[in-house]
Amino acid sequence: MKKLILLSGFLFALNLGFSQAEYSLNEEVRSMSQGNENALVLSIETSDIKLIEKLWSDYMKDFGAKPKKLKGTDEVFSDDADIPGVGAGNTVDVYTLITEGAGEVDVMVWFNLGGAYLNSQMHPSRYEDAKRFMERFVLSVSKELVKEELKTEEERLKDLEKELDSLEKEKQKYQDDIAQAEETIRKAEEGIRDNESAQAARQGDISAQQKTIEAVKKRLKDLD
Repeated sequence: MKKLILLSGFLFALNLGFSQAEYSLNEEVRSMSQGNENALVLSIETSDIKLIEKLWSDYMKDFGAKPKKLKGTDEVFSDDADIPGVGAGNTVDVYTLITEGAGEVDVMVWFNLGGAYLNSQMHPSRYEDAKRFMERFVLSVSKELVKEELKTEEERLKDLEKELDSLEKEKQKYQDDIAQAEETIRKAEEGIRDNESAQAARQGDISAQQKTIEAVKKRLKDLD
């Protein structure tokens, strides 16, 4: 069968509240372990290839397949996947190659229908079902990315709360220092007042003592 490179591209944006997962979905002929075959190429705007690999494996298991790495390749083979619409009542063998690019992860998927690989010209209806199959995968990726974003924001909130707690404790220490300083000042002012009273009393004592001395001197003089 003559292979054609079909340049029909689809750009979508999934708006999930404050988060957005952008992706493109194209039909292309790509090289794989079985030769050059027609594939759906999904490009997702993320740098987390490990997450995509895990989610794809989990996704294929939902369709009764057991994904496994093909020996000597980087491809993942999912045998006998039961994908409604795509298989038209039969199971499908799915080959997948996941690669990382500049700020995006590419998921190349070949659907072996048994004798032919899925393409939009020969299998228009099944191709549309395959597109929806891939778009549902993007939705699961988007949900997971939002979960991770939520986790990150919750951790950031915890950090901010810890910082606030530290600031509150620091403020309390300053307030305690002020209270302690005010108590020290109060005691010092009280000490000053007591000291001034004591000085006044001593001045009186000194005056009285000076008079006593003068009286004694006079008595001494009178004895001459």
